Amino acid sequence: MTRHVLATDFDETITDKDTISVLAELPYLYKSYNVPWTHFLDTYKQGNQKFEPAPRKLPILDLWARHPDQLITAGNFDRVFRSEVEFQKSLRPIELNSIRELEAMGAFEGVTIEEVQKFSKNRTFLLRDGFLEAWKAVADVHIISVNWSKIFIQSLLDSAAERRSLEVSSMPPVQIACNDLIAEEGKLSGKFDKVVVTGFDKLEKLRMLVQNSSQKETIWYVGDSETDILPILYPGVNGVFLLDPAENAKKLTKITSVMGVPANYLAKFAAQKLDIVEVPCKKTGMLYFVKNWRAFARLLR
Repeated sequence: MTRHVLATDFDETITDKDTISVLAELPYLYKSYNVPWTHFLDTYKQGNQKFEPAPRKLPILDLWARHPDQLITAGNFDRVFRSEVEFQKSLRPIELNSIRELEAMGAFEGVTIEEVQKFSKNRTFLLRDGFLEAWKAVADVHIISVNWSKIFIQSLLDSAAERRSLEVSSMPPVQIACNDLIAEEGKLSGKFDKVVVTGFDKLEKLRMLVQNSSQKETIWYVGDSETDILPILYPGVNGVFLLDPAENAKKLTKITSVMGVPANYLAKFAAQKLDIVEVPCKKTGMLYFVKNWRAFARLLR
């Protein structure tokens, strides 16, 4: 029997909005913090101006689109996507520019674990419809995200399950890798572990998961953005872009343009006539565009 392992992004994949802006409420709710959040948004913009990303070769699937017999394999992945790997790696200084400012200004320092848990329990409405059913349908979940808090993620998921009268202890185990706010003695130190900051970091985490998997396991990676492109295309993995063409038309257009997916594969999906589309660009595994978590759960049957 196939054992389905779900690796997935968190923000705008499991949730219906980016929760970095939600976590940004913590310093102002639970401590007297006077630095406006706009300061850190400005710092992020300054990072974009200060650091220039590596050149990016687009569209990413150009070789396969021109030569459909040239499938993605374990042997050619690093060579074919070298440009995208270097581009994703080069984004790290940009991301860390604002992260280090958050650390220097002590934005999250002193917020307690209990406060983060209480905060997350009141935000279960952020979960996308159908995720709990997908969670129940797999053997393990590995969240690989640039989000800032394992505590927030785990507590939000557990609280959402409890509200649906699901026994958390009987749900498939969840492991989380993210750019985690480090906690010491029950409080956030204000420092980040910087483990997952870019799409390249996500790729490396997925690569380790694949290397440690068994032949009986089918690994899925689900995401919604450009930081998920490399994990989604990784050979031997069923990669899924979870995008509703009605709700996320602009994002779908941008992703498919960056990817270079031939229009004939996506016409019926974009027109909402299909909620699952296969793009056969891999030798092992598949690339999917899927409308929502309920459609994804059907793929597991």
